Amino acid sequence: MSNKPASGSANLDEMALRAELRALRSQIPDQPTLNPVLNVAFNLSRRLESGEISFEAVKELSTRLMDSACIHRALVLKEQIGVESEAATRAEFSAFVQQYVSGRDDKAFQSFKERFSRARNGIVFTAHPTFGLSEALSDRMAEIAVSGTAEGQKIGLPHRPDPDLSLEYEHGRVQSAIKNLRDAYSDLMTDFFEAAHKAFGDRAFKLDPQLATFASWVGYDLDGRTDIKWTFSFVVRLKEKMAALADIRERYLALRPQLGEGAEITRLSRQVTGKLDLAISAVAAQIKALLSVGKDGVTLAQAANLITQGDGYNLTSTSSILTLIDQIVEAAEGTKSKASIAALAALLRATGLGMSHIHVRVNAVQINNAFRAFVHESWTRDLTERQAQARIVEMINTVKPEEVNFETLDLENATAIRQFAMVAQIAKHIDADTPIRYLIAECESPATILIAVYFAKLFGVSEIVDISPLFETPAALETGPRLVERLLSTDAYRDYVSKRGRLAVQTGYSDAGRFIGQIAAGLAHERLHHGLAEVVRKSKVSGVETLIFSTHGESMGRGAHPGSLRRRLRYVFPGESRWRFFQSGLPVKHETSFQGGDGYLYFANREFAQRALATIIMSGKDPGEGEDPFYTDKTLALDFQIRLRDYQQELFAHPGYRALLGSFGANLLFKTGSRPVKRQGDHHSDRGDPARMRAIPNNAILQQFGYVANVVSGLGSAVSNDRERFVELAKKSKRLGPLVEMIARAKQLSSLNAVGANAMIFDPGFWAQRASWAREPHLEGAFKFLAERLLDDDRAQKIIGLAHYLRLDAIELHGILEELGLEGGKIPDDHRLELDLLQAIRGALIMRIFILTAQLPRFTPTNEVTHDQIVGQALSLDIPEVIKVVRLAFPRRTGHAHDDAAFTEKATYLPKGIDDYGRIETEILEPMEKAYELVREIGTGISHHWGAFG
Repeated sequence: MSNKPASGSANLDEMALRAELRALRSQIPDQPTLNPVLNVAFNLSRRLESGEISFEAVKELSTRLMDSACIHRALVLKEQIGVESEAATRAEFSAFVQQYVSGRDDKAFQSFKERFSRARNGIVFTAHPTFGLSEALSDRMAEIAVSGTAEGQKIGLPHRPDPDLSLEYEHGRVQSAIKNLRDAYSDLMTDFFEAAHKAFGDRAFKLDPQLATFASWVGYDLDGRTDIKWTFSFVVRLKEKMAALADIRERYLALRPQLGEGAEITRLSRQVTGKLDLAISAVAAQIKALLSVGKDGVTLAQAANLITQGDGYNLTSTSSILTLIDQIVEAAEGTKSKASIAALAALLRATGLGMSHIHVRVNAVQINNAFRAFVHESWTRDLTERQAQARIVEMINTVKPEEVNFETLDLENATAIRQFAMVAQIAKHIDADTPIRYLIAECESPATILIAVYFAKLFGVSEIVDISPLFETPAALETGPRLVERLLSTDAYRDYVSKRGRLAVQTGYSDAGRFIGQIAAGLAHERLHHGLAEVVRKSKVSGVETLIFSTHGESMGRGAHPGSLRRRLRYVFPGESRWRFFQSGLPVKHETSFQGGDGYLYFANREFAQRALATIIMSGKDPGEGEDPFYTDKTLALDFQIRLRDYQQELFAHPGYRALLGSFGANLLFKTGSRPVKRQGDHHSDRGDPARMRAIPNNAILQQFGYVANVVSGLGSAVSNDRERFVELAKKSKRLGPLVEMIARAKQLSSLNAVGANAMIFDPGFWAQRASWAREPHLEGAFKFLAERLLDDDRAQKIIGLAHYLRLDAIELHGILEELGLEGGKIPDDHRLELDLLQAIRGALIMRIFILTAQLPRFTPTNEVTHDQIVGQALSLDIPEVIKVVRLAFPRRTGHAHDDAAFTEKATYLPKGIDDYGRIETEILEPMEKAYELVREIGTGISHHWGAFG
């Protein structure tokens, strides 16, 4: 261990460090190998290790920079949502409704009724692991966003997630967002009825408007997970039912004073509240029974018998409550009272006996394996064969429905079958009317969907379940329309979607963007939309709505346009996509996801939820026909897409890309959700393999290294020799313009200097140079150790090679952006300088961790863990594991102070190593742990600049 100089107390001057970054950047033309981020990181490291500045000073500066980034993120969030005021939102929405009033006669009324008879857009909340901000920090951001100003704002909270990221925690967070969305839906529905009443009088209250749907899969997503038991999901649905009933009751009681004390109103009110009270009590007893199983001798059978008893108090349909509320609307006096009560009924119709609709999710492998085990015949080995699919169709046509109970649900081992059985039990005992989506991930064969239809019919739920394949890989996006065409060629599937009135598909932007880049993925999704419209048109299935659920995150790397919410919605579902359905008279509905904690920020309060919901509803307006040169200049557009995809696929295979993703892996990051980074059952050892990594950590690591290559890269190469034509097209096209804008925004934040700085920490030459000049003699041994240890480490070489590869494309990109008048970050603004400075500070902290690693004492191998392995883990920032092992090997003596006076026999010798283990703790492990925690917290600060985690 070194004799480190005492820590200094010098403050860090943020303005001076910014000026240093600027000055260094200006020198690059004359010193091409100069890296400003690395230089500042090195200078900070040397000052920190010499004791000139203290760790506390570094942490203080880091916190100021993170606070600034968080405040900026909050203000950008407000701009993205488009919030001005509640009054402005509601006035705009009322005007939107009124524009569909074409007159006052019956024909105009029928036209108005038809326009709002179905929801054209929907919202889906998912449990993706983007809970990188604590609930308190999320609330603080929402407060700042509402204020609309950075003046006088302070954060005063750590930039990290809450400690207990369990599924229960995630469910609590999503329910808070849904509560705000229910408030917003009720508000806008009230505005709808008031606007309709102006045109059509009391006839308006006979309408059954569907403005939008909202759903959640939090607690029901079993794709790649084995840690969610059926009892958890069932109890969650019961809790949601109880919350929804209590919510309707609370809303009704809040409206009750407006209705007066007339005899009819009083009678109906008592019936409504009485039914709700009894139903709430019944659900509470069901929840208590299930949660008691296994305690004090309570059996599943006892709980099940209580749930299934027919006492008449448990509601499984909203019809009886809605009948009473509709009568109250009739009896109420005054437009405002009628509109408010009608809005309450509309909320209940929209959500059923739950806070929202629900989606259950499995993957195709789970479906196929469950079917093989169920049938247990050799023909099921290859389900892609047409003969196999014909046999599945025959099974659908001859199926005899089975009854399930809670025992069969508990005994079933096949996840996919158990989910269908659970849906059946939900329909019988919780909510018989509200549809449930059954999502199937990684679906690439019609057989998988036909198997799901078979199981839906087997368990008697085919008329409330919408079975939806997920197209997310490049191959699935390309062949998706053909898969749907093959399904529609079978009478069994046509009959199923005709009875449901809906053909549902899900598309995934995150994974597609991981494989072929986000811009190419967005265009592939659009081609899928066009293909589906053509397939549905040719199939001539009448009265069937095509439902397209776009699953994407809140970051650019996972499919979210960085502009306004309107822009974001048009990015994932362009006007041309809606037009392809509209021109053929085909009803289409588009749903968009809001993923995890970052997504829930859009619904952090009632005002945000109103604006977001209003924007989403209004995005479903009928598209106008218009010529976009992007769709007429097909040769250039197609060549551009193919070249862009090819570049991204080459990038995906680049050894430097794998090295970048695997150098630290997810160790740079806090755990941000209950879901594992890799799918359960995936034991692949290569941490940097992008094909094995989930999309969120993949994108998060790109953000942390400073270059979101899956968004930024490839345009320069894709345009190639057609630059002049491309620039003209981008200036004219409403579709291409936003794509290039997203690339430009990503480039403004991206820095190859940051990539290089992060890579150089692995460079043995960097550490050898620090040793050779004898400027830091107390650390010379550590530097030599690191230089020797990293001689055979190829991470630096590969990542720097990747940076050179990306820079060649970036040169062309800057030229294109300049011709389009778009800023690409060549001259960094203040926010980019803050981001570069955070990168530099974190680089200095990682250097500290490496230096401390070099001072770890050798030890006898324990549990097959060697000193060399521990060093390797530390140099990959697996610090918690390193500290755990070293503390076991060198336990610190605490609470055993020696007392010489207590012993009558005297000694002149005291063991020299009595305090050595204490020194290992205080001089190595504690500083390492503190540095690592700050490294991860700075990672959150970097995420603030990108506007989302991963």
